[in-house]
Amino acid sequence: MQLILEGLSKKYPKNKLFENLNHTFEINNTYAITGENGSGKSTLIKIIAGVIAPSKGIVKYVEKGKLIDKESIYQILGITAPYLNLIEEFTLKEHLDFHSKFKTTLMNTDIMEEIKKANLIQSLNKPIAEFSSGMQQRLKLILCCSFNAKVLLLDEPTSHLDSMGIEWYKDLINRTSNERITLIASNNPDEYNDFAKKIINIEG
Repeated sequence: MQLILEGLSKKYPKNKLFENLNHTFEINNTYAITGENGSGKSTLIKIIAGVIAPSKGIVKYVEKGKLIDKESIYQILGITAPYLNLIEEFTLKEHLDFHSKFKTTLMNTDIMEEIKKANLIQSLNKPIAEFSSGMQQRLKLILCCSFNAKVLLLDEPTSHLDSMGIEWYKDLINRTSNERITLIASNNPDEYNDFAKKIINIEG
C-alpha cells in the first residue's frame, strides 16, 4: 500500500498555502506533517481525504501496483480532525453501530475494551450532545483507529485531551498503527515524537 502525492499545490486568490509537494508514504510507517499555523496542514489532510481538490497535482492510492479509484477511498481511510463533528443526536453506542455498517473492527480488537480504556463505558447510552469536548475527541479517535482502515489521517489528534487523555492517545496509536500508513498533522511534538519515522514540513 502506498499513498503518493505528485506535484500537489493549493492556492487561493489571495493566499498560496503549499506548492509542488511530492512524497510517497509507505505502509507500516507513521509520518508527521508540520508547518506554521496557516501553512495548510489541515488543507492537505482534506485533499488527501478527497474532501477538497488541489489547485494542481494528484493524490494516488496504490495497492499491489493498482490504483484505488476515488469512489472507494472512504473504505480505506480513517480520519479525525477538530472540524469533523459527531452526530449530536446519536448515543455513543449508536455511533459504534453506525460505523460498524461500513467497516469492521481491527483484528484482535475488542471495541468495548477500547471504550473502557477511554473511560467512556459509562456513557454508552448518552447522546453526544451531552459529551464534553474531550469525551468527543476520544470517541473520534476510537472510530478512526479501531476500525479497519489502511490510512489514518490524524489532524491535531490531542485537541481537547487532558494529560491522561494524551497518554491514552499514545497507547492507542502504539497499538493500532501497525500495517498502516499514519499521517499526523501537528505543530505539537508530543503528538508525533513517539511515532513518526519522518517529519515533513510543508513550508519547504
